[in-house]
Amino acid sequence: MAGTATSGGMARFLRRSWRAATLALALALGIAVVVPGGRVFAGAWTLDAGKGQVIASGLHSTASESFPAAGGDPAVVGFAKTSASLFFEHGWTDRLTVIGDLEIGSESEATSGYARSGPSHFAAGARLRLFKAAGFVASAQLTGRLEDAGEGLDSPAIEPRLLAGYGFSVQGMPAFVDGQAGYRWRAGGADEVKLDLSAGIRPFADWLLLAQVFSTMSVGGERYSHHKAQGSVVYDINDRWSVQAGIFATIAGETALKERGVVSAIWYRY
Repeated sequence: MAGTATSGGMARFLRRSWRAATLALALALGIAVVVPGGRVFAGAWTLDAGKGQVIASGLHSTASESFPAAGGDPAVVGFAKTSASLFFEHGWTDRLTVIGDLEIGSESEATSGYARSGPSHFAAGARLRLFKAAGFVASAQLTGRLEDAGEGLDSPAIEPRLLAGYGFSVQGMPAFVDGQAGYRWRAGGADEVKLDLSAGIRPFADWLLLAQVFSTMSVGGERYSHHKAQGSVVYDINDRWSVQAGIFATIAGETALKERGVVSAIWYRY
């Protein structure tokens, strides 16, 4: 009986993963293209030795409804979140880039009375380039995280990740696509599978259009999933500074909030 239950659970997980991957791929391909290179989103690419970038961003989102569990009805909620984050990456060598990520914010849910504020997570790690040829690059990344499970940054997690990107041009415009798959081992809850896809295009020298999909699916423990789509525009003020603005929404999920929100950021490169 235990073996049958385990097999059934694995089959459900694989079906959920396949649906999420198909949805994310379809959305990314529908946008068409994006730009690789040192001036923009790095993704699978590593930075040259001594080069780096810092991205400070702000986010605000709300949700009035949630995606139900399988077979359930949507629940009415009153969720709101505001956060600020700082992302850093630095080329230690041409093949190895070190990274760091800190988020601080507040969130609340009026129906249940839930509220929290303070650091949400801190992460640090490194990305190693494994292969590079003819516009294609493949990398492996490992990060350690501390997450807020209710008493500050008290819940550790480890996340290995594989990344692949391809840079090309579309009618003379530089472009890239980037895909990432990770598995997050969490001490404070269910483990998670992560699937991220990015695409976009630079139609003008100083403008970058970005389209991204971020998918999370629980493994074991509490069952949930959410798939967020984000579109944004990045404007290069000069070779070092850029500004970004965009919108995002949770487009599918299970036991997950139907979030809608806005994001903005300032990029600094050195």
